[in-house]
Amino acid sequence: MDDQTISVYDSSAEQIAALHKTLVPARVYQLINQFFVKNGVCADVGCGIGRDSSWLSEQGYSVTGIDASEGMLQQARGFYPNISFVRDSLPLLERQTDSFFVNVLCSAVIMHLTEDQIACAVVNLVRIATVGGIIIVSFRGTNSKDRRENGKLYSAIEVDKLVSLFVQSETMLLHREIDYQEDRRVEWTNIVLKKLPLLAV
Repeated sequence: MDDQTISVYDSSAEQIAALHKTLVPARVYQLINQFFVKNGVCADVGCGIGRDSSWLSEQGYSVTGIDASEGMLQQARGFYPNISFVRDSLPLLERQTDSFFVNVLCSAVIMHLTEDQIACAVVNLVRIATVGGIIIVSFRGTNSKDRRENGKLYSAIEVDKLVSLFVQSETMLLHREIDYQEDRRVEWTNIVLKKLPLLAV
């Protein structure tokens, strides 16, 4: 992840936690209920304060929360001490085992990566998923240009290109949508993918 963005999350963890605890990504939860493999082991990549990890746990999933910001992880461990949280980051996810997670959630993270990092992140999100596993990626739009907001990087992501990167990494697109949140005046893109077996050469 972009180093300056991590620094912002570290230094503002308490304030961000107070805001994020009140926000509920209702549409993402609907997609999880529709597509995730029931009772499958989950990775919440970019878990932040652990809100979504906690919700997944309440739904009966075994979940590991993963984040690059130690400040955010401290908040998560304080709020949800019964959930496993580890420090690791996109694009590499170096501490995560290949083909381990049946379900992978990556919400509000990928837009904090540079274009080169996004390509690498796609490979590693797919790598940690099992064959047949489900990957849900949700990210905020940026009006077609890279910018910083309160010090955090928001990359302009071409959705077609992102989907193509996933398809090239042996996944199948199951669902794609734009979720415009009128109350916050922000546009989110949600994509759902399924990891396919490697094709025989």
